Amino acid sequence: MLAEGAPAGSVTVPWWLRFGVLVYGVLLVAAFMIYAQTTHQRPWNVLWVLVIAFVPILGALCYFVVQSVDYRRQNDKPVKGRAETMAPEEYGAGGSEAPR
Repeated sequence: MLAEGAPAGSVTVPWWLRFGVLVYGVLLVAAFMIYAQTTHQRPWNVLWVLVIAFVPILGALCYFVVQSVDYRRQNDKPVKGRAETMAPEEYGAGGSEAPR
C-alpha cells in the first residue's frame, strides 16, 4: 500500500517506527529537562545520562518513576486546608451562621 506511491529505489518506513521515534524524542527531551533541574549524587550523575540516552523509551520512563519516588520520599505529604478538613456547612461563612 505504501510502496505503490513511493519512487523506485526508496525505502518505506512503517508508521509504528515513525511513531516510536517521535515518542522517544519527546521522552528524551522531557527526561533531560527534568534531569537539568534535579541535583544528583556523584556516581548517579553520569549513569542517568547514559540510561536516558541509550535505553530507548524505557530509560526515560524508569528515570521518571525513580525521580517521582525519590521526590515523594524527600518531601512531606501536603497539609490539608480548612476546606478539606471541615464540613461544607461549617466552612461556608466561617462557622458564624446560626444553625437552621
